[in-house]
Amino acid sequence: MSSGLLISGEWIGFIIALLAVILVAPPIQGRLNQRFPWLKSRFLKIFLAVMVLFAALMVTGGNLVRFTNVAVCKSPVDGQCEKHEIAFLEQTQTISVSAKLRKGKAAKQVKVTLDYWPEPDQESEVFSNVFDVPKGKREVALQLDQVNLQPGTYRVTLMPEGIGQQKPLAEEQIFSVWTDPEDVTKRNEGDIEDAGLNNSISGIKICEGSSDAKEPCAEDLSELSIDITTLAFTAKLPSIANVQFRGDSEITYILRYLGKTKDDKIPPIQVFRETSELDRKVGAFTLGITPSKKRFRPGEYELLTSLEARSSRPIRKLFRLK
Repeated sequence: MSSGLLISGEWIGFIIALLAVILVAPPIQGRLNQRFPWLKSRFLKIFLAVMVLFAALMVTGGNLVRFTNVAVCKSPVDGQCEKHEIAFLEQTQTISVSAKLRKGKAAKQVKVTLDYWPEPDQESEVFSNVFDVPKGKREVALQLDQVNLQPGTYRVTLMPEGIGQQKPLAEEQIFSVWTDPEDVTKRNEGDIEDAGLNNSISGIKICEGSSDAKEPCAEDLSELSIDITTLAFTAKLPSIANVQFRGDSEITYILRYLGKTKDDKIPPIQVFRETSELDRKVGAFTLGITPSKKRFRPGEYELLTSLEARSSRPIRKLFRLK
């Protein structure tokens, strides 16, 4: 906590919090007991340290402006989201964001940004706007229009503005976008459980498959020939060394055809959807498919991959067959 206050420039709070550290730090207990005999009680030291930390929070907290209870939803009730929805359907054009100001009348405006990850480490900002905060209101209800959500993971961030000399603190929420209404419903309503602490695939590779259908892709290709006999997809699973699991899991692959070129405006055509059981101890899962006719159809494709867990986030990969 002391380091965080120092980094944020809260010098008074840092000094107060440092006193709490001194009270309980083992290396200086001997000197402290000699100088202040009445502080020999360990219980008293811990009690005083907690009180000092509380004082540090009170001093620094008064200068921070932030939003709390941030929630994203499709249909707010009386201008407020009843709960945060973690899943939305693709092509959703409008979403609502509600939140409360930690300090009433502290912010005149709020900047809202929406960031999108089709894949890990591929973040891009897709929406940014500044909204006025109604005078005297602690609750804000914001409508984000023309967002045109694509499958993948999103983060909405709220930043207070127009707060004078006070310090703004950003607040955020994460949600994901899916292609099937059933996926949206079962995640928002909790019809599937969480199978572990980390329920999202950490990477996906696309390649030409070998005769061994389970052999993982050694490389990731964005363009392949329509003449290949097997199209393979390898999903990298969360590391079992850092994650606790409850039983086995399932993985879903969805392949969709997007048209002959990127400029085609046809609705995505689902080529296949398959859910398979997996053993996460293996660390990866590979699926190979063969063309339904003599060869694959040329054009642009989209692969969506996710684990069947409530908080799982999909990975979206685009590639081309020609």
